[in-house]
Amino acid sequence: MCVIFTTVISQPAHPPRRVVKIRGKMVKRKVLFLGVTGRIGPGILEDYEKNYKSYYGVVIGSRKKRKIEGYEVRVVDYSNVARLKKAMKGISVVVNLAAESDPSASFDEVLAPNIIGAYNVFEAARLAGCERVIYASSVHAIRGYPLGKRVREDHAPKPSGFYGASKVFGESLCYVFSKKYNLSCLAIRIGAYVSDDLREKVCLNRDNYDYVISQRDMTQLIHKCIVAPKSVRYGILSGSSDNKKKYMDLSFTKKLVGYKPKDDAYDFCKGLK
Repeated sequence: MCVIFTTVISQPAHPPRRVVKIRGKMVKRKVLFLGVTGRIGPGILEDYEKNYKSYYGVVIGSRKKRKIEGYEVRVVDYSNVARLKKAMKGISVVVNLAAESDPSASFDEVLAPNIIGAYNVFEAARLAGCERVIYASSVHAIRGYPLGKRVREDHAPKPSGFYGASKVFGESLCYVFSKKYNLSCLAIRIGAYVSDDLREKVCLNRDNYDYVISQRDMTQLIHKCIVAPKSVRYGILSGSSDNKKKYMDLSFTKKLVGYKPKDDAYDFCKGLK
């Protein structure tokens, strides 16, 4: 049986809210970032500081107690829903970047972080009363399609391995929690992420740039998901820059959250080769 994932389209109707009312007081919204110590997180925080700090306050989730200058840090345990719920107190939006990210990982390696952990984050966010979860999916959820095929959000998933399959499971959880519990959820199929400091390395080692996404485009896309109106309940979004050749179609992503990518990997890699 072929399962087609449908999407619910809703256009932004008003400017993003920068504050919420808590006990009669207006306070800046809080966004909890999970998994920021990975390869994507540092660049996201760097661009947040430059461009988006006035919109919301970022709280960092960490498995261990630590101090990160300029940020509130909360201890998270992905194996425990009750502890996750506690860490999400007062949080408006959860950005879940935490996962085993090796495309060649075995089922045993993705089971705890990508399947059980993903479910626990959704469940904790629901119980904590969060407005939205932004889930880091991956292009590997559809990497079974050949290059040259432009994949849309409503095409059936074709994962390239257990890692990709675990991301398909996370996308499915997005739909379930959105429909069953009215928790807004946006899943981003992140392509080949290129931080500013690794552009030359990526450009020299890749043989195609069809689903590359730059640091500033990745940060902008996450930001657009965070500030999208409440009426945006669910969507599977394409996480790539506006590349000359595209593996993932960007039309729906641009329409749903107002994404406006600035980069073309073919252009900036041409200047580095």
